[in-house]
Amino acid sequence: MSVSFEFRVHANHVELECTGIYTLDSSLHVYSQAFEIASREDRDAILVDVGQVTGSPPTLMDRFQQGVHVAEQQARPGRRIRFALVGHEPMIHPQRFGEVIAKTRGATAQVFTDLDEALAWISG
Repeated sequence: MSVSFEFRVHANHVELECTGIYTLDSSLHVYSQAFEIASREDRDAILVDVGQVTGSPPTLMDRFQQGVHVAEQQARPGRRIRFALVGHEPMIHPQRFGEVIAKTRGATAQVFTDLDEALAWISG
């Protein structure tokens, strides 16, 4: 089993609540779907909640690829959609490696371990 998600559309963002066992391919698919849904629903921000995702944590190379992928999704023509990822360590890297990679490639993205902080960031 890989990661699956349910999404909810809020006033200013879409939220994807993920469950399942982590794989790189499924995480990249979820991120792509998040941008597609946000664009379709005319929202400016995405909140991807991986708090219920289990399995082996992403490797550094996985985190690198995820950061690049988020930056590539944001670079597509159309509106710029902010991307927030919230979860728990070790699924979330303590030094936010994927976030650093995404930001160095021009993404507006942030990684959190606190849901309220993530919601405040995407609302701001």
